[in-house]
Amino acid sequence: MSKLLIENTSDWRSASKYILGLPEIRFVGVINDMGNLVLGEYKKGIVPIAEVDQYKMCMEHALELFMKKDLDGTLGPLDYIVSKRKNVAIITIPVSDYLVLISAEPNAKIEPIIEEILQKLKMLNRP
Repeated sequence: MSKLLIENTSDWRSASKYILGLPEIRFVGVINDMGNLVLGEYKKGIVPIAEVDQYKMCMEHALELFMKKDLDGTLGPLDYIVSKRKNVAIITIPVSDYLVLISAEPNAKIEPIIEEILQKLKMLNRP
């Protein structure tokens, strides 16, 4: 995907608002290539389960997987990563040189959520 989504603030606001409007979504953010959370917000009324520093462990893991592109030629590029825990599901989607980090309720049906998010990101990326 193009860098447009992340570097264009209005695109980011549109995508973020849309993603946060989906049922079961708690948080959406963007991680840069250094593993830092550069943008992010919680759904209105959501109380964070973890501090941002605790999410950093998930971000580092996702970033490590994102950076390992050794298998892209054989298996194809990485579409997304899901980490399900007792209290939260964490979805990581690579977009250009960034990762979109999304947390959802642990009982959320992840696949339909991911498909909807990917469709939205593709729509924003159209010229």
